[in-house]
Amino acid sequence: MFFILQTSTFRTMSRILSILFALIVSTSVSAQPVRTDYMESELVSEVSSIQPGQPFYMALRLKMDDKWHTYWRNPGDSGMSTSIQWTLPDGFIAGPIQWPYPEEIRLPPLVSYGYEGEIFLLTRIVPPAGLKPGDKVDIQALASWLVCTDICLPGEAGYGLRLPVKAEPAQPDTRWPAGFARTRAALPIPQGDWKFDITASDSLVELHALPPAGLESGLTKVSFFPYIDTIIDHAAPQRLYRTENGYLLRLRKSSLLSALPEKVEGVLVASPGWRGAGSERAMEIAAGAVTRVPPVTGFVGPVPASGTAGELENLWAALLFAFAGGIILNLMPCVLPMLSIKVLGFVHQAGEKHTNGWQHGVVFTLGVLLSFLALAGALLALRAGGEQLGWGFQLQSPAFLILLSAFVFLFGLSLFGVFEIGTSLANAGGKLDRGAGLSGVFVSGVMATVVATPCTAPFMGPALGFALTQSTMLALSVFGALGLGMAAPYMLLSSVPALLRFVPKPGAWMVSFKQFMGFLMMATVVWLAWVLGLQTGPDLVAMLLATLVVLGMAGWVLGKWGSVAATSRSRMTAWAVSTILAIAGVGFTLSSALQAETANPNVANSGPSKGLKWEPYSDKKLNELLTNGNPVFVDFTAAWCLSCQVNERVALQNADVVDAFERLKITALKADWTSRDPEITAALARFGRNSVPLYVLYFGDPSETPKILPEILTPGIVLEALEDIKVGHTARR
Repeated sequence: MFFILQTSTFRTMSRILSILFALIVSTSVSAQPVRTDYMESELVSEVSSIQPGQPFYMALRLKMDDKWHTYWRNPGDSGMSTSIQWTLPDGFIAGPIQWPYPEEIRLPPLVSYGYEGEIFLLTRIVPPAGLKPGDKVDIQALASWLVCTDICLPGEAGYGLRLPVKAEPAQPDTRWPAGFARTRAALPIPQGDWKFDITASDSLVELHALPPAGLESGLTKVSFFPYIDTIIDHAAPQRLYRTENGYLLRLRKSSLLSALPEKVEGVLVASPGWRGAGSERAMEIAAGAVTRVPPVTGFVGPVPASGTAGELENLWAALLFAFAGGIILNLMPCVLPMLSIKVLGFVHQAGEKHTNGWQHGVVFTLGVLLSFLALAGALLALRAGGEQLGWGFQLQSPAFLILLSAFVFLFGLSLFGVFEIGTSLANAGGKLDRGAGLSGVFVSGVMATVVATPCTAPFMGPALGFALTQSTMLALSVFGALGLGMAAPYMLLSSVPALLRFVPKPGAWMVSFKQFMGFLMMATVVWLAWVLGLQTGPDLVAMLLATLVVLGMAGWVLGKWGSVAATSRSRMTAWAVSTILAIAGVGFTLSSALQAETANPNVANSGPSKGLKWEPYSDKKLNELLTNGNPVFVDFTAAWCLSCQVNERVALQNADVVDAFERLKITALKADWTSRDPEITAALARFGRNSVPLYVLYFGDPSETPKILPEILTPGIVLEALEDIKVGHTARR
């Protein structure tokens, strides 16, 4: 109670001080931009002339220096809103300021609402119909504001503009169309057919939104900016839930609120938009006070605060994260076999006196880069068509798993020496010095990308989540940076021959090493078959195994009668027979996979059964647990995600971790993304992610922001995160 009173007193005093400081100002009058402390201001007109009786718009243009801000109509916990006093000729009428929606400006423990950069505060001016063309009109305004960073400075300035009166329609002032257009795009739209109700309890304010009939809004995040500063606690998180027919935004009640007014007005800012992606984000609402709102049925939010592992808002940061994630991806278990094959190429290159290794580095990079861009393009196209997909989406398809299993199996046979193809992946490493090997190098880059998709390296999750919220070009840029990061080590070794002195000399050991890699390929096939079994059941797995037998026969025929030493007729026959066997074997199983209905097994069976006691994830289940005050750990995982499986065995099955979960009564929910699940895809999107793994720890209090754990877990990382649960959970008991 003391803290609440202390915080309330601090906020009240900060407002009083802001107003007192605003009275101590220096005034200037100008038709030109006015430069004051850390800000430039100017009165501008959207038109270059006035037509009698026809409304037009003027604006106060404010351009703050970097890291400085001004305030919205409700400044939040501290600050002072900008004001404009107009001095107009007789008959002119000036409307109120039209405020673009604000952003949260956090200076813990306070949160204010305001603007950074450049803004236009629009005002509608209505001239009288009796104006005479040819006259000139003087319009004056006096503006006052507060500009702040970690300190605040009040300011005031006077402005004057003279505009001619003309009979013809007013022409736009060519200097400001972009600023006016940008501001109008940020103005709140009317609520239209949306309906809003609001209620208050001892500690919460709940705002219920009912969309128009037939509208699929798909909201993932909503922020409320009230016009009155005593309705909500501005610094508290805002939680979005689903109801049976709409949404509920749960807010923390202000300590200054005694009773709700009949109508609570403000602005709701929504993502991705009130009418879908790319539509208007801000809506002006008037919510009627009621005694109760509909119960929630599902959990929509929250998204962690900016700066956590869950969110990136800067393109350059996303590109850097993607590049770093691509480099680390080379060390992930799904890519390691391909990395080993490439090492053979560098060993062979080190043994050559004359080599054009840089060419092969470029070709491999192109293979990786184009594959990432193609994969990203397919993902973006399918998402644009309404599919709820994310990174690794192709591994949710049984047909793709069968094709990939067949390809990896043939690759393994080639490594064993069952058959040899001049441009095969198996020979790409040994033919880096000949033009015939370039195609193999390119294909190895493609293959490395394909096998990389089950893994999410550190830094990748936030970067890919950011990418899929941007335009197509920006999204492709992030995926391209990921591909460049993955190819960077190979490009470096190929371009700097001096580095090759650190690799062993070529010799007979390379044959044994290549055959050993063949066993890793076969292990990969076993894993892919396991994933297929979890998706579809044992029947299709049996068909896949039969297909692999047929493919083994095709490889044997090609190796025995299709070698370079065989006659031309023998080679052609071997190729024909092998091709027919491969197409028949794969085609039969593939057709069955396309016809089979993909199963979605119980998530408790999609991974190791020992350790934590898992329950299936659903938004409804999560909401019930949090409403009852239970701490919850959510594991977003998939059987095809090798990183997920490693984390499960290393960290989540650890005896100390299991004991901590039981002691603290933490419910473990498993969100299994092995097969497509729109609910889980939407849940990932709420955290700015489109890939697994993702580990989220909820503290049991709906008003608290959940914690995101790293993509790579250790028992120590998990136990350290649980310490926060221990403190908070004990306090509630």
